[in-house]
Amino acid sequence: MARESKLELGTWNLEVPSVSIPGVRRALQSDVLKILAYVVAALLLGSLLAPWLYTLGKALAEVTQGKQTNGFVDWLASACRKAEFPRFFNRALLLSALVLLFPLVRWLGMERGRQAHRDTPWSLRQPETAMATSGGQPLKRNLRGPQQLLLGWVLAAGGLLLMGLILVQAGFFVWRDASLGPGIAPVNGWKVVRSALGPAVFVSVIEEILFRGVLLGLFMRAMRSWPAIISVSLLFAFVHFLQPPAGVVVPDPESSTAGFWLVWQIMGRFTQPLDLISGFATLTAVGLVLGCARWRTASLWLPIGLHAGWIFGVAVFKAITWVAPGGTPAAGLLIGSTLREGLVPLVVILATGVVVQRFTHVSRDGTSPAE
Repeated sequence: MARESKLELGTWNLEVPSVSIPGVRRALQSDVLKILAYVVAALLLGSLLAPWLYTLGKALAEVTQGKQTNGFVDWLASACRKAEFPRFFNRALLLSALVLLFPLVRWLGMERGRQAHRDTPWSLRQPETAMATSGGQPLKRNLRGPQQLLLGWVLAAGGLLLMGLILVQAGFFVWRDASLGPGIAPVNGWKVVRSALGPAVFVSVIEEILFRGVLLGLFMRAMRSWPAIISVSLLFAFVHFLQPPAGVVVPDPESSTAGFWLVWQIMGRFTQPLDLISGFATLTAVGLVLGCARWRTASLWLPIGLHAGWIFGVAVFKAITWVAPGGTPAAGLLIGSTLREGLVPLVVILATGVVVQRFTHVSRDGTSPAE
């Protein structure tokens, strides 16, 4: 029942009914809409920034051509020289997401109520208002976290690379070998591992803090656990599906509309059944397994390990193999150009989720939802 409170306005006393429980629930659910608005705004801002970033990057590459500068500038100029417009578009999206994150935090009211949970190792990343209340689950300190991180890494990377070995034997991929053609350098195993390790660690930590730490906590404020996990998984898949089709060439990358033109090409992937089955479905399954791991352990250690292992496995396999020539549409449905696309990786991801479900348990100390 709604209660009434008095509001003094000049000499008038007005009886104002307080917010009812359904009204509170609607207010909580609006956080989800704010997050979706944030995604759309980041996409629009990234589309605007991409041509400018492309122009600046190519200008830097041209100015430093043949000149000796410091190591960082040399590395940046070399990267800009090799990169095409889609890479600049991707970086513009990341920059836009970072810039808009600060107004999102204020919009969600996360700057208030910073009372830290002493047993929560992620308290700086998971403010009080972002944690689940009734029907939710705050992140808790996990003494077995490092072991779970290592287990997740081995389980994810090992499963993908074992699948990759089977696919090579089945003829879907071939090993990169110097004997396959002139001018092809042999694979440097240590260089491959080192190149894959850095992005695997960095991307997994950042994305798990954002998606399974903050966003899943926010979604759990508005809905029950599994609907929240599914919603965040679909959002995770949508963001990662924003990749241009293979071989796309932007007609005029310096045009102010180049970013929007590329977005239109990307959105066309959502109309392709093969892309949806082989790409979007697999990404959604990844999000579901990571969300389940976070919920069942009440921490981010296991999701980070799984995520890093998958990134590492995909990167290493891509660096040491080629797609076998002469593929058929049926083969493209089973496996794409990497280990992250196709029905076969989808089955492996889901099998990994079954293992996670089998060897983890929901905390019984009151931190997990009572469903």
